[in-house]
Amino acid sequence: MATRLTVPFVLCCLAAPIGSCTPSIDVPPRPDLEPVLRAYANPTATVTSEIMAEVADEIADAAEGIQDSEFFDEILNVIIEVQEEVEKVTSVTCSGGSMNGEACASDADCPGGSCSSDLVLGGACNGGTNDGGGCASNADCPGGECTGGIIVPTPTGALQVNYVCPGWDEGQFEAADDAEPDPANGTIDLFLSLERGTIGRVVWGGADQCQYLIPLEGDDCESAGCLEGSYDGSVALDLGPDWVSGDVEELPVTFVVEGSIGVDGNEYRVNQSFRVVLAVESGLVILVDVGDPALTETFNYIFAETGQGIRDATGLFGCSLEESRCFDESGTLFEW
Repeated sequence: MATRLTVPFVLCCLAAPIGSCTPSIDVPPRPDLEPVLRAYANPTATVTSEIMAEVADEIADAAEGIQDSEFFDEILNVIIEVQEEVEKVTSVTCSGGSMNGEACASDADCPGGSCSSDLVLGGACNGGTNDGGGCASNADCPGGECTGGIIVPTPTGALQVNYVCPGWDEGQFEAADDAEPDPANGTIDLFLSLERGTIGRVVWGGADQCQYLIPLEGDDCESAGCLEGSYDGSVALDLGPDWVSGDVEELPVTFVVEGSIGVDGNEYRVNQSFRVVLAVESGLVILVDVGDPALTETFNYIFAETGQGIRDATGLFGCSLEESRCFDESGTLFEW
């Protein structure tokens, strides 16, 4: 499949802290997702039949659009690809102390110093057996050193990524496909922070008419066909506290989106926060906000392999949108 990650000259903006890039890019403010995360952790609403009568259809529509479109998968795949590229050009070494210059994983590996990272882009070896060759760190330059390029010292930096979406051509799944990325298929533009040589947990940006295919089975359209998916709108997401050490596909990722989802010609307007785990089939948690002002009364509506449920201020109990009722082990709690 043709690569779709394009960052021409944009990476120059890694050379300075967020908001002060030279050459400059217009980095929008990083969103504060802490209030949303607190709402997930501590739901404050007490759900009743009256509340469910008002929001049940909205929950069902949001869940259908999110699950059927799988646009969150497309966003997370961009992040995974960017992280892989960052890791290729990041050197993490001891700064100061008895292990100065040695590779490290944490400050504990650097007695008397600290474990820090420099991201080098466009570097060239000065001297040694690879003189003039490209490099990301001194390790690439035996007998010489990696100089020039753009260096981003720990812990701050900003990265803007422009991702050309794959479009609706089924040929993209063929191994020999070498078609050039076509901006007519739409784009995803993301802003990321860099912290200790890795992407920070908050990512933000948006999609401009991003088109992609959704295989109904497997990883291509050959066996069961594909649906045509699209997303246009803003997105912010939190990769969670375990992001640095965990696999993004195994972690609960919290999204806040406002835009339009398309699935095979059907369009869903969303202004929603939800949480997904890529590795969990049908795993989805929607944050339902019934308060005024926003986030003063919230509860979690949960879609899982074993069924549906609600977590509110009183605890956790079962629910079924299809049956219009909520229940616990003793039976029906309320209907609407």
